[in-house]
Amino acid sequence: MGTTRLSAEGAVGRGLSPAIWQAYGFIGGNHYDPSLNGFFFDDFVEGPSWADGDAVKYAIHIDSTGTIAGCPDVDLSEGEFGVIRFTTDGTVQDQLSMQMGGNIGNVVKIDDAANEAGVVAFECRVKTATITTDDLRLFFGLAQQGSSADDIMMTDVADTFGNYAHLGFWVKETDGASLFRTFHQIDGTEDTQDTGDDLAVDTWVKLGLLYDPNAPSDELIKFYVNGTECTNSGDVRCDATDLADDTNFPAGAEMAPIILMKCGSTAGGTDYLHVDWWAVGQGFTG
Repeated sequence: MGTTRLSAEGAVGRGLSPAIWQAYGFIGGNHYDPSLNGFFFDDFVEGPSWADGDAVKYAIHIDSTGTIAGCPDVDLSEGEFGVIRFTTDGTVQDQLSMQMGGNIGNVVKIDDAANEAGVVAFECRVKTATITTDDLRLFFGLAQQGSSADDIMMTDVADTFGNYAHLGFWVKETDGASLFRTFHQIDGTEDTQDTGDDLAVDTWVKLGLLYDPNAPSDELIKFYVNGTECTNSGDVRCDATDLADDTNFPAGAEMAPIILMKCGSTAGGTDYLHVDWWAVGQGFTG
């Protein structure tokens, strides 16, 4: 686990976004009881060994076979301390993914029930080298354990998720650039809304979400791009109506951070997705 750059920077800086992390005491706040705040930040720097024995170096490369190795070729020129690079080989439906907890455990729970209600926060800093319709689909956010396995959360059908609970940002295969907020409950219907923000080629972007059970009913879950809330329409937020809809919204679902990258129907050549860092937290009032 990396512990670098824990103090937040400005909204478009390299660090954690203050609007998500400072107000609730995850960093630089007034929450003095560490038992009430669970917080994990990984900068992908000089960690322990992965399960296959390959050491995690200052830059990590995950190739199309899932092999993990130190990669000195990853560009750190913009001040990144550590970077993971996902590399596909252009094979149609090739998938690369990672989920905190080793794909077998959960980290946070979005729940407004008594004694369960706690603030949940997630953010990551990423960039992609390719933005082409029908080439890639991407997901950044939270999902139930086991979602990182091949063809589980992202099926081989374009713009179609498997039957797993999730909440986060989605880049559709048939779009290629637009960032959608999306959520899904097991056996429910996928709910998506265009945030009004797009990915840009070879440009770092911070993607985050924040759940506050004590916020006004129309502000319970907010989505952030580069530290600024997405306000394309009121539907971008997940409000009290959404949380009460256990059929479609993953209310009460235990989830863990996940990033997925999958080649589309016309994938060709090598594609890269870079992940500078990710962070997740859950805090309680006591």
